[in-house]
Amino acid sequence: MTSDKILVKRLSKGDVKAFDKLFELYSSRLYAFALKYLKSDVDAEGLVQEVFIKIWKKHQELDSNKSFKSYLFTIAFNHIKKQFEKRQLIYGMVDVLAPDLADNSTEKGIVYRSVLHQIIDLLNELPEKKRKIFEMSRFEGLPSKEIAHRIGLAPKTIDNQISEVIHYLKERVDISDIAVALLLFLIM
Repeated sequence: MTSDKILVKRLSKGDVKAFDKLFELYSSRLYAFALKYLKSDVDAEGLVQEVFIKIWKKHQELDSNKSFKSYLFTIAFNHIKKQFEKRQLIYGMVDVLAPDLADNSTEKGIVYRSVLHQIIDLLNELPEKKRKIFEMSRFEGLPSKEIAHRIGLAPKTIDNQISEVIHYLKERVDISDIAVALLLFLIM
């Protein structure tokens, strides 16, 4: 048996030391892979953490006869794909709501992209549950009752979470242009 197979077999039984060893073996390679696509140290670090959290949560389901490396990088690839889809969703929504701001040939376009990147980065810093609630509300257009049903919280709690995210974004996004302020208003 290869060392990966032995470690995966031990991990599937809940061995924390095996998990640590696999993290030690693969985290830097996974980070480099993520950084290549995400172009952000913070996003790449976050992806490594998310992937290994998922590995730990599903450790009992791991099959030592299958390639751990392939499984690990497949999870990473799927996370990267979701991030790109989310970014495209945000870009598309903003482009539809305020197409004159999305023109890259103007100063407004540069400011627009800068603010957009700020918003994406800030959303990625949120706790996962809060970010998910906000995305379901603003990007998927789901009403609070539907989100509450899916997540298992009260609709009022969902409304409070969304309000907190909006307040968080408004406090932290650099609004130096009235057109960008309008963009934020339309998103929020």
